[in-house]
Amino acid sequence: MTLAPILFLCSACGTTPRPGDLLPRAGDEISICGELIHTGTRVVLWNDPGGYDAYRPHRHFEPDIEGPREKPERIARYGSFRRGLPPAIAARVAEQGWSREVLAQVVDRVVVHYDACGTSERCFEVLHDVRGLSAHFLLDLDGTIYQTLDVKERAWHAAQLNDRSIGIEIAHIGARTLDRDFSDWYRERSGGLGIRPERIEGKYPLGFDPPLGRPGLIQGSIHQQALHQPDFTEAQYRALEKLLQTLCKVLPGIPPTVPRTPEGGIHSTVIDDEGAGIGSTAGIIGHYHGSTGKIDPGPAFDWDRIERALQRLR
Repeated sequence: MTLAPILFLCSACGTTPRPGDLLPRAGDEISICGELIHTGTRVVLWNDPGGYDAYRPHRHFEPDIEGPREKPERIARYGSFRRGLPPAIAARVAEQGWSREVLAQVVDRVVVHYDACGTSERCFEVLHDVRGLSAHFLLDLDGTIYQTLDVKERAWHAAQLNDRSIGIEIAHIGARTLDRDFSDWYRERSGGLGIRPERIEGKYPLGFDPPLGRPGLIQGSIHQQALHQPDFTEAQYRALEKLLQTLCKVLPGIPPTVPRTPEGGIHSTVIDDEGAGIGSTAGIIGHYHGSTGKIDPGPAFDWDRIERALQRLR
């Protein structure tokens, strides 16, 4: 019996690739279970030039040293097996690995953080080199998304939420109590607040001055604590909208929803749905929805805007 040859077509060039050919990327793809998925916004993968590789045992900024500074015995900064899986899924993953279809049955939420570092470069240094932690995505001030791990991995970003979630760290110095100002990171400029150039000098092109989503300080209460915070950059919101739309579409176990109360507001503290457990609500949630000790992404995070972007999927 003669088998017909199987031809793999290069979608970018319309020709049959030959052994040794490099398949081009558009530069907007994220990796989900080894598959490259387009997002429509700039993405730098962990194995791209300039990427942040959470798989590596060595420190990123001190490459001759293994293990993080705080826990040098901890070589891996992530888990390759999500815990608490139903027996049938656990057996399937142990034998065959993850697929998008199986992962969609497990992952049902995205946890949004601010990194409290101000830039994604500094965030990765703190997470990987210092603390021995990880997040799937870092979102920088200019809207660049850095993926540090495949989404199938169990990143260490939100304690008890890790097994069922994807983590996104947005570059931002964070929220503060009302008695503390932001003059160390922000300055007054025409049209509202702007990030001080000396804080980001050398990390971005000369003159980089990203506009914020909304001007001024935004106040709100989290865990009954009054806080204020400058908004995230417009570029970050645009990239985040694309990323969240992609994740909800490709992993339909994540509902395209934000954490609203029955009265229509945004939950301002941890979520416990009828005793189901802290952070039990699926969808797009903040870190503080799963922990009383966290306040990120803070009162400035524009949940209404994110909800409008997610509704465009329906």
